[in-house]
Amino acid sequence: MNKLRVAIINLSNDTNVGGLIRTSDAACVEEVIIVGRRKWNKSASTGSHLNLNIIKMRSDEEFIEYCNQKKYNIISVEIGDKSQNIFDFKYPKDTILVIGNEGTGVSKKILENSYAKVYIPQYGDVECLNAAIAGSIAIYDFVRKNSNLKENTPLGQKFIKK
Repeated sequence: MNKLRVAIINLSNDTNVGGLIRTSDAACVEEVIIVGRRKWNKSASTGSHLNLNIIKMRSDEEFIEYCNQKKYNIISVEIGDKSQNIFDFKYPKDTILVIGNEGTGVSKKILENSYAKVYIPQYGDVECLNAAIAGSIAIYDFVRKNSNLKENTPLGQKFIKK
């Protein structure tokens, strides 16, 4: 288990939620928190939701209170002032990565309570990445820098757990 948690904040696209849950499963994330009142289509995660500790919360306030109680360091994946290049960033102990809404990003309240903000550098003409892609890059950046897990064995076009 990686000592990483992921928070999915008010995403409106079921495919993004499912994709982030599937990536979280592949990266052996410790916990996924889904914040918001919207239900999501579990079939988009292709069963990965069954392998993870998924916690549902209604509001940003509930999420922040939970993080404070657990002493999690909120790292918001967000383009903006004082955001740091993710590839140069050193993750603190007890990191929780926050992936915000596809259109509005991470809420001001969560940003104000973040340990840090990170962005994914871009070089082409696109303005930003979608939530599932950005979150997946961030999850695997953490794994690359912090994981000591032994990777699963490739078998054909899939991986098998040892």
